[in-house]
Amino acid sequence: MPADDSPTGLSQPLYLCVADELGQLIAQGQLAAGERLPSVRELSQRRGLSPTTALAALRALEQRGWVEARPQSGYYVRPKLRRLAEPATSRPPSAARPVTVGSIAARLLAASNEPGIIGFGAAIPEADWYPVATLQRLASQAARRHRLLIGEYSPFFGLPALRHQIARRYAELGIAVDDDEVVITNGCMEAINLALRTVAAPGAVIAVESPTYYGLLQLIEAQGMQALEIPTHARDGLSVEALATALTGPQGAQIRACVVTPAFCNPIGALMPEAAREALVALCRQHRIALIEDDVYGELDFAGQRPLPARYWDRSGNVLLCGSFSKSLAPGARIGWLLAGRHRDAVRMRKFTTSAGTALVYQHALSAYLETQAYPRHLVRLRRLCATNVARYIEAIERYFPAGTRVTRPSGGFVVWVELPRGTDTLALYERALFRRINFAPGPLFSASGRYRNCLRLNAGRQWTPDVDGALQALGRLVEAG
Repeated sequence: MPADDSPTGLSQPLYLCVADELGQLIAQGQLAAGERLPSVRELSQRRGLSPTTALAALRALEQRGWVEARPQSGYYVRPKLRRLAEPATSRPPSAARPVTVGSIAARLLAASNEPGIIGFGAAIPEADWYPVATLQRLASQAARRHRLLIGEYSPFFGLPALRHQIARRYAELGIAVDDDEVVITNGCMEAINLALRTVAAPGAVIAVESPTYYGLLQLIEAQGMQALEIPTHARDGLSVEALATALTGPQGAQIRACVVTPAFCNPIGALMPEAAREALVALCRQHRIALIEDDVYGELDFAGQRPLPARYWDRSGNVLLCGSFSKSLAPGARIGWLLAGRHRDAVRMRKFTTSAGTALVYQHALSAYLETQAYPRHLVRLRRLCATNVARYIEAIERYFPAGTRVTRPSGGFVVWVELPRGTDTLALYERALFRRINFAPGPLFSASGRYRNCLRLNAGRQWTPDVDGALQALGRLVEAG
């Protein structure tokens, strides 16, 4: 096998091909439960791989739940559990409709702040997964160095040094971004809000993944727009073919934008194949609708193979890329950005009239942090934590939830989507679980049409503990009881 980590002609990265081969050996019983897999060095030598590729393959198997890592010992085949199927491609209604998810979202967010809750609801990882102490020190240094930070307005479009660092990181992916195109925002939500208000007016139809993040649905609801849900596959994300059909259908002329998260979308964690991302960019350009890309989870690929944003294939400035450090580095800082393409001037004016600027202290701290090599090292650790936790949560679902349950198997991020047996009502289940101090996100939150009543999303960013294991076991019993 060639040593090239990204050989042409392969439909997926080499490390995944190797993981598939080893997984097949496990499935066939040639590698038995408890048996030790080849080490990174052995795997590299036997198959002509680089150590990075060999390690990525073993970690991919760990994420899938096939193997477990034992400190100072290596990777071992896990005891065999029933392997749950993944959810089928979604089948949302073909007509756009107003959004009404605000009341359910308010209930979820309020419960997330209650003391003593085992919180699987909000998609927020553990605080100690992030370099909090380092960022606090950098923020303090910035406040001392620039004594008037609190008494001054920030530059309306963001600190130039931070905008440059963000543009530089996209340049490393082969995406040419001018510093002036970067607009710093108060998190990714403000970036998406600015993008929506720039390209669409009240009454417009916005195409979205189905299921999709309830925060996006709330933004659409607040702007008096309508959501058109597009079928989405658990692994491959939004169906470009279904979007093309919608664009030529009865409401096609009313569609003003498509909002999509190509990399590890919330709530199902799907990753659109590169060919689909490229086709999506071309389709939106052809029909003259804006493509608003949410890239907030892009850095969290378990194997470290950072997916290319859809913006990579944009040559007309039609993609408005929204991102933030809220998932990858500093949730509490609320620092995001918008690469506005040809809409830059309009976005800048809306940013000025919406919030005027973004707090400078954390912009200085994050800019200083990005100037070092600490961020790539931090991402290696964060991706490993996410991958390990997601694998543990999926294993617990396989162990504790009843027959007929389906579960996604994301290759990045930290959310897991669970489809429960038909007839399960997760809104009723939510109340019973909350009585036992367990919180999760019910499926109807993620649909403008109230779909997915038998589904729920779990935040796997909560550190694995005996309490978490017990809460998932209790939740499985509640599902079983009906």
